[in-house]
Amino acid sequence: MSNAVKYYNAFATFVDERTVEAEDKKGKKTTITADAFVIAVGGRPKYPDIPGAKEHCITSDDVFSMATPPGKTLVIGASYVALECAGFIHGTGYDTTVMMRSIPLRGFDQQMAMQIKNYMQEHGIAFLDKMVPVSVELAPSGKKLVTWEAASGGGDKVTGEFDTVLIATGRDVCTKSMGLEHTGVKLNESNGKIPTVDERTNVPHIYAIGDVIDGGALTPPSNLTELTPVAIQAGKLLASRLFGGSTETMSYQNVPTTVYTPLEYGCVGLTEEEAEKTFGADNIEVYHSYFKPLEWTLPHRGDNACYCKLVCNTLDSERVVGLHVCGPNSGEMTQGMAVAVMCGATKKDFDRTVGIHPTNVEQFTTLTVTKRSGEAAETTGC
Repeated sequence: MSNAVKYYNAFATFVDERTVEAEDKKGKKTTITADAFVIAVGGRPKYPDIPGAKEHCITSDDVFSMATPPGKTLVIGASYVALECAGFIHGTGYDTTVMMRSIPLRGFDQQMAMQIKNYMQEHGIAFLDKMVPVSVELAPSGKKLVTWEAASGGGDKVTGEFDTVLIATGRDVCTKSMGLEHTGVKLNESNGKIPTVDERTNVPHIYAIGDVIDGGALTPPSNLTELTPVAIQAGKLLASRLFGGSTETMSYQNVPTTVYTPLEYGCVGLTEEEAEKTFGADNIEVYHSYFKPLEWTLPHRGDNACYCKLVCNTLDSERVVGLHVCGPNSGEMTQGMAVAVMCGATKKDFDRTVGIHPTNVEQFTTLTVTKRSGEAAETTGC
């Protein structure tokens, strides 16, 4: 608004491919036409289809506006949103349990995900593995009475009482209620997302960025299109192409990110599973090491709880195609390392770089043990 951009606090619905009708909270409607549109409506938390979910549960959208402390909390889901919420609720002193249907951090490197899960369990967060909720109701005590069963559907149902039940089982994009059927824009009917090429939909003057992009339809696919900095970068580059004469497009590869769980996890590039699928297991070399941060020495915390690895493509001079680290300040480490990966760094480039001692990130300059060798990656001293 400080740059004289006209702002409407209203809900917009497409009337046709060049017109939207915007309705504000007072019911006033405004018709807006444009030469180009950018769809960036994001998503909203998804509720499981069980009795009591919407009536008695909250989501990550609600947790920061609670008027009272959460108390004993059940987090349903194992996404990064679920595990981050469970981590900070437990960190403020409340009994916390995570109900997980299948695997933690789907789409992330599973060795790193299990490193996080084990750390959270060791520090007092309970996990209900391979369980799904059946119902949530209000108990006579005023607490939430949750019933769950095995994800396989067999076995007895179990119940438990919690002060707060937080749903974090994914998000739905907000594309089904904005009149896109009047524009000709195609959706992936299975998830409501929009296939794009360089943020352009199948309708040439309509673009999309952020959560609404179908990352699976990108070439190659990406599961990181929902990250806020990704949407910001894509939006800036799109604006520059539309109005600034630029030709630079957004790259959805080698996007760095961090999961802010109690044991922080940063990564950039391919997971080990993706690298094996892309290049073949015989063409991947993984250099890895456990480590103990200097600041954990005095309080005697977490021997070998922290871990890092470089996933390298042996067919391309051991170019680093994936970098992963679990430990304090992993986000700070990963941000700098992402530049090296973006620039095509090889394992030799990491070896030639002098480490800063004593830091956690210097581990990446001294990696010698490979998974293929079978040698132990644990460290025993400084």
